Amino acid sequence: MNTESKLLKILTEKPNSKDILSMALKLENNSNFNLKSDIEKLKGIWELRWSSSNAPFLSYSPLIDNLQILNPSKSNAMNLLKPRCVNGIIGTGIVAEIYPLNNIRVGVKFTRAGFIGPNIGFAKLNALAQIKREQKGWLDITYLSRYLRICRGDKGTLFALIRRKDENLFTKFEEFINKI
Repeated sequence: MNTESKLLKILTEKPNSKDILSMALKLENNSNFNLKSDIEKLKGIWELRWSSSNAPFLSYSPLIDNLQILNPSKSNAMNLLKPRCVNGIIGTGIVAEIYPLNNIRVGVKFTRAGFIGPNIGFAKLNALAQIKREQKGWLDITYLSRYLRICRGDKGTLFALIRRKDENLFTKFEEFINKI
C-alpha cells in the first residue's frame, strides 16, 4: 500500500492519528502539483479530516461535516460547518472568492459569513452578512490527487482533506451562490 492509500485509510478510520503528519509531509515532498495546469482538479467538495491547528472548528468531529466547496472556474468557494447527515447547504458558512496567485498558491477573499438555514417554503433562512472589512488569506496546495488534498494556510496550518462525491450538494452550492 502506497503512502497516499495509507493516509486516506487513516484519515477515514482514525482522523486523530499521530501518523498523519509524517505521511502528509512525505506526500508534500514528492508532489508535482501546478496550479496553472491543475486548478480545475480542485473543483468539488472537500472534507477536512485533519489539521495541525488546535482551533475547535479546524478539528475533526464525528458530528459535524467540515467542508470546503470549491468551483475555481467561477472563482467561488465556501467553508461550511454543517450537521453530519443533513443533506444541504445548512449550517455556518463563509463564502469566498478564490484566484490563483502563483504555481501553488490560491488567494482567498472572504465576502460573506454567518448562518445558513433550511428552506422554509420558497425562502431560505439566512443570516449571512457581507464582510465589511476586507478579509484575505491564501492556501498553498502542496499535494493533490483525485481523492486527497494537502494544503498549508497563511497562518502555517497544515490541512488534510478528502474528496467527497456528492453531486447533489455541489449543485445546491452552485444554486446558493447564484442567489446571493
